[in-house]
Amino acid sequence: MSKAGLVFIGSCVILALFFLIPALSFPGTTKEGTPGPGYFPIIACSIILILCIFLAVTYLRRKETYFQKNETERTNLPTLLITCGAIVAYPILFMYLPFIPLTIVYMVFLNWVYKRPWLFNIIFSVVFTVSMYFIFGKFLRIML
Repeated sequence: MSKAGLVFIGSCVILALFFLIPALSFPGTTKEGTPGPGYFPIIACSIILILCIFLAVTYLRRKETYFQKNETERTNLPTLLITCGAIVAYPILFMYLPFIPLTIVYMVFLNWVYKRPWLFNIIFSVVFTVSMYFIFGKFLRIML
């Protein structure tokens, strides 16, 4: 079993337990028998844990190395890590900055990381942000 497979399984188990433990305090069903607020999270986390066990057993039985990197994957690793960092940073910054400027800067940054031409970068970022604002803010009436 490769180290990447072990890290993946471990992170999935931690994530599932992170949501499962609080979900167990919610009622699973109501008095009428309809699903309660704990119903879906408990089922989803249980399925994830079962699949993690299945994947771990499969890794241990085959003793093959998955996740072997070739040269292209090695050169793309910094781009992947920067993208993951941007995905983590966006919701954190969303708590402090308004939606439109933050999303425009976010999209410009990601397009810059992926080496898009500047004209495309600016136009795409503005059009994407404005369309998301109208879809979520005006059409679905979600406060951004």
